[in-house]
Amino acid sequence: MHSAPEHMTHAERAAMGCTAGDQGRTGQAVARASSDAADRRPRVVGRRAAFNLLAYVAAYDSRERGEGEAVAWSDALGPYRIPVEDAQAAVRAYFLGPNRHRWITPGDIVELVEEGVQS
Repeated sequence: MHSAPEHMTHAERAAMGCTAGDQGRTGQAVARASSDAADRRPRVVGRRAAFNLLAYVAAYDSRERGEGEAVAWSDALGPYRIPVEDAQAAVRAYFLGPNRHRWITPGDIVELVEEGVQS
């Protein structure tokens, strides 16, 4: 038995769902992956990651940072599981914006990341 679109490349058949693997999966349930499944970047989760982000922030505004600040920032940012590079991009964007003379807060970072600041 030959497949009907033999003149197509494998990539073209795959795009149309005409490969043997696709046909073998016919009728199988599709399980939706979590939105973070393919994104394996390090996240701002835990005190160490929060402290490192605070060190990055301190390069801009010379704030003091320590264990207490790291715990507070970890508590505030941890549930959002923001990738470190996105958080750093938000910090850069913040200090290039109109509020650059005010200290950044975890809420500012969340807001900027949710608005889609690019790294």
